[in-house]
Amino acid sequence: MLHHFEIFDALLEAANRDGFRKGKRAMSSNPETVKIQELARPSLARIMGLMLLLLWPLELLRLIVSPPWLNNAAGLLFVIYLLLAFMVVRAGNRLLTAFLLLGIAGLVIADEAWHLAMKGVQGSLVFAAFLPTVFLLRNAIAGDRRLLQYRERLEGIDPQRQAGMMLVGGHVLGSTLTVGAFAVLAPVLPQDAGAARRRTVALVTMFGISLSVLWSPVFVAMAVVSEFMPHVPLWQPILVGFTLGNIGILMALAFLRLPDKLALVGRGIFALRAIIPWVVIAALVIVLVRTFTSLSTLEAASITLLPLAAGLLVSQAPDLRQRALRQTRERLDQLGAEISIVAWAFALGTVMRGSTTVELLVQGLFGPDTAVLLLVTAIVAGMLIAVVIGGHPIVAASIMLAVFGSANTGLTDLVLCGAVLLGWACSSMMGPATLIVIVASGMYRVDRSSLILSRNTLLNVMFALTGVVLLSVLNVLIS
Repeated sequence: MLHHFEIFDALLEAANRDGFRKGKRAMSSNPETVKIQELARPSLARIMGLMLLLLWPLELLRLIVSPPWLNNAAGLLFVIYLLLAFMVVRAGNRLLTAFLLLGIAGLVIADEAWHLAMKGVQGSLVFAAFLPTVFLLRNAIAGDRRLLQYRERLEGIDPQRQAGMMLVGGHVLGSTLTVGAFAVLAPVLPQDAGAARRRTVALVTMFGISLSVLWSPVFVAMAVVSEFMPHVPLWQPILVGFTLGNIGILMALAFLRLPDKLALVGRGIFALRAIIPWVVIAALVIVLVRTFTSLSTLEAASITLLPLAAGLLVSQAPDLRQRALRQTRERLDQLGAEISIVAWAFALGTVMRGSTTVELLVQGLFGPDTAVLLLVTAIVAGMLIAVVIGGHPIVAASIMLAVFGSANTGLTDLVLCGAVLLGWACSSMMGPATLIVIVASGMYRVDRSSLILSRNTLLNVMFALTGVVLLSVLNVLIS
């Protein structure tokens, strides 16, 4: 099983290397310059990994006690980290970062509100603790014997029912492992599986994992939504997302045309009986800490997921524990692009949320009399379009939350959270640059375009429309 997690990490590293090569060709055709860049970037990535290894405990400490010197030291180190990230990311991410910085600068100058930019960068510092903690948890779970036992159960099932159980399995495992769930489920397929079967399993696994984006607090999606809407109790968007996710599972099972669908769902849940407690404990602890303390969702997750990961590591054999720690350490060297994009997108959203210019613009476009159905549709469709054409869901979500949360419309805050989560979940399985599509393509050896342009497209659109209607009804009920 661990071999396949190494494949998963290798896929990500290969994607990064491919991006670096494209960036080099775009920036310089001089062989000597390219050679210098090839030598410099791994060194910078290593330095950034060491910086993140220092920032991680510093930020965790800052969440508990926050003396001014610690805030200043962590903030300065994080700014240096972001500057280094701009130097090592591929050309596409560099262009995206420049776009975000221009947006921040334009609004700050227009509103004369430099303090908002500082507030946004300071608030995004928590990602230096959240993302490493999530990767440590994923690597800790990867060595657990219960995952191997679950996979053995799947291997003995006929292919048709296996696809249905992998849909449920992807949904449950994705809520804690995120895209790492592919590494657990992909080996279930035999090496000689045909192209049609590999594509089917890839599609159902993608759909299951994407639906967990709707409610899992381990995903960045829920954390970002909660950061922008801190006054909304965390359990509410989780409950709404969980309900939508289960509706999506039922719709997907109907598309699969399987017999005894309810029995299949029950069998899938029963097979996960040793794993579901992880999911429940992780979600419940984060919700409780978020509810009864002053910590944000990101802060609560960073603090509470670490002991869960530590508990899993302590119970494992020394070689598995060392492997998980080593893989986490190696992953820290590669997180520069992810953290920098999240940080600048979060900062832009913070500036937009407090911008008078944005507020006046939104009030001119969407007033209190605008139909809620139109508002929810605009959010979900806007995110889908932005991601499908190559945008980043974090950027799209931050803009939607800032735009629709900064003005007085008929949209309640809870429904705004649900609409952004719905748009994020649906776009994650249709965007050519989303991690779910990239990893599914590599793990199952399926062409990326055949995953995006598939029967999942129709299912995805139908699910999005269903979610839009349900959220609009919810808005009427609670407003």
